[in-house]
Amino acid sequence: MGWPGDQYVPYILPQEHGHRVDARQLSLTNGDGSGLAVEGLPTIGFSASHFTAADLYAARHTSDLTPRAEVVLSLDHAQRGLGTASCGPDTAQRYRLDEPAYSFAYVLRPVA
Repeated sequence: MGWPGDQYVPYILPQEHGHRVDARQLSLTNGDGSGLAVEGLPTIGFSASHFTAADLYAARHTSDLTPRAEVVLSLDHAQRGLGTASCGPDTAQRYRLDEPAYSFAYVLRPVA
């Protein structure tokens, strides 16, 4: 299936995977070279998958998943690091998102 299919991690309980941070640009193209280019202003976080977050949340096992033909691209400014202090340490302070609001920008361009 190729990237982003190569990014899938077969966790016992399906969950989000393959998130990238501090990207300046990315492009997703098909076999003909056409697709979408994204430029972060200045950077973005992203993931690309053949599953939606809802697909992953609804599945109890990897065998419950059927990859979509399309690619689901998620763009964001940042993600909070792992940990909630519910059954272990909390997220390190530098990986928390404590501000009441964030903003980020990006440009989408078609690739021919």
